Amino acid sequence: MAIFPRVFLAIATIGISAAAATPSTAATDGHSIPWSSLGVVRPILTQPAGWGSPIAAQPNSATSGWCSKNGVEIASGSGKATLVPDNSVGNMLKSSHLGMVGSPGGSKIVVTCDAVALDPSHPKTVYAGFEASEGGSIPPVYNVALVTANVGKSWRFVPPPHGYSLADFAGFVERQQGVQVLYSHNYYSAPKAGHFAFFVSATSSTGGRTWIHQNLDCTGFTPCVIFGPQAPQGACGMSSWQQSVFVGDLEELTGSDIWRTAGSVPSVSQCGSQQLIATKSGDVFMVDRSRANALLFTRDGVHWNTVLLPKINGVSVGGTFAPFGQIMTLAANGDLLAVAGSPLETAEHLEILEPGSKAWCAANATLPTGTKKDTVAATQSSKSKLVVSFFAPIRTASGKVTSALTFPLSTLHCRL
Repeated sequence: MAIFPRVFLAIATIGISAAAATPSTAATDGHSIPWSSLGVVRPILTQPAGWGSPIAAQPNSATSGWCSKNGVEIASGSGKATLVPDNSVGNMLKSSHLGMVGSPGGSKIVVTCDAVALDPSHPKTVYAGFEASEGGSIPPVYNVALVTANVGKSWRFVPPPHGYSLADFAGFVERQQGVQVLYSHNYYSAPKAGHFAFFVSATSSTGGRTWIHQNLDCTGFTPCVIFGPQAPQGACGMSSWQQSVFVGDLEELTGSDIWRTAGSVPSVSQCGSQQLIATKSGDVFMVDRSRANALLFTRDGVHWNTVLLPKINGVSVGGTFAPFGQIMTLAANGDLLAVAGSPLETAEHLEILEPGSKAWCAANATLPTGTKKDTVAATQSSKSKLVVSFFAPIRTASGKVTSALTFPLSTLHCRL
């Protein structure tokens, strides 16, 4: 069974209509503001959390991709899908003693894609994180970063910086100009308030053919708030591991970017689907369904305020057991979209909270009834579509087996 990372991040830049009040002017530190007063929020860049998301979709791009059973599927704006095969990955993991076997005592290596990232400057380049196990022992479950520069004809390990191993891969950091691959040593616990750190990343301006190793910086974001490195996964629900939240700052003496814990929200549950969303107005939103106040925002990364969300079918949003239900994302058209329902009891369905609205509504698009068994893993929005991926391939009403579904935003609306 695939073990998807339970943490997904998005850092996005969003615009708010001129007529609407921005959070920074509508509320002060420690106060709260209703969703209906925010106006239209339009993401233009989505960044996954932790190791990354099984979906690669950017609100400013018509192209999207997702992990599938046989590799990575890439869909163009016209809807045409291309399979990027991962046939060679199993042997690579096995030869590096990182392969995961499908059953105890077995020898067949199971190849499982957990995360994918696309380079907007190099359309034939695909970054992907695959589940790995050092010496065949699990837990913990690691991810290792691979890249293909020829649409899957061949794959290569992303070369870790000096002093790091392949298993020290800690996440993809997507930027408008490309992808940074984060590395960190044995990152198992969240730091205390006031802690600061430097993070090392591998970057490529040649589509994965050559690499530069450098400290992770805050290029293009003010303020720059990120989730810290993803730790190897144990059993979600049984561990208390926390994923850190950091705000970047320039160190005056060295000129390097340092990261310090982000004020009153220094960490989130590692077993959840969290998002960070940065705005043009200088605010950063955080979607964290593991806490009762599931949507927050900050201007400086230190002081946080709550965005009040209406209930879904009489149930508060947030505060539930993180791996299942209430996955949320901000779509490119400004809608807040949530996966509602209890997958352990009923099939999941999509809910929409439109800009300025005071109530959620059931979406006209339906998820397969199989979501009672094979639950939603992640949601993310491209410029024109919502992409919904699943923990295991599901069968649609037409009989097609797929790892993800796409819904055109132009036709996604409240059910009449």
